[in-house]
Parts: sequence; structure tokens; C-alpha cells
Amino acid sequence: MKETIIGIIRVIAFFTAIIIIFGFGIPALVNYLNFDNTEVVANDTNEYSLTAVVVKTDRENDIVTVKDFNGNLWEFYGIKDWNIDDICSMMMNDNGTETIYDDIIVTIR
Repeated sequence: MKETIIGIIRVIAFFTAIIIIFGFGIPALVNYLNFDNTEVVANDTNEYSLTAVVVKTDRENDIVTVKDFNGNLWEFYGIKDWNIDDICSMMMNDNGTETIYDDIIVTIR
């Protein structure tokens, strides 16, 4: 009886070592079974986020000009407390087109 238990423990230890050595642990199993459904969600709203830096403020006309990290300039109204070199996070709408030149700013933070 004792030898049978030792044999079972050896088999379990062997397969556990194989699983650990080849990296097929719990994270790989979870990924394989796709418990993380973030990849399944589709963006049907045509919205995306965009980060930019404030490059100009026109207090007279209440316009803020920002430059994204691709070099594109965007403008919006509402200077409030925006200053040059502030980081601006925007939600954009692509209008269902591939070009960014007709995209519109939805929200600003």
C-alpha cells in the first residue's frame, strides 16, 4: 500500500514538473480557455483615445491648440486652466473613415 502511494506521488510530481518546465501553468490555461474576454469586445462606436500636448492657447478666442505624438494639430474651445506643455487626453470619433483629417474631438480631459 505504501509503495502504491509513493508511486502515485512520483507520477503526480513528474507531470507537475513537466508542466512547470514547459511553462504550461495556470496563466497559459486561462489564456487558452479565453477567460479574458477583452479580445472579444469589438469597438462599434468608432471612438478611440488620443493623447496630445498643449502647444498654444488663444485666450482672446478661447481656443486651445494641441499636438498629438504623430505631429497632428487639433483645436478645441475652452481654455479654462489649460497651459502650454499640459498633457491632454481626448476621446475621438473617426466618423467611420480611415483618414484622421475628418475626426472630431468628443471629450477632453
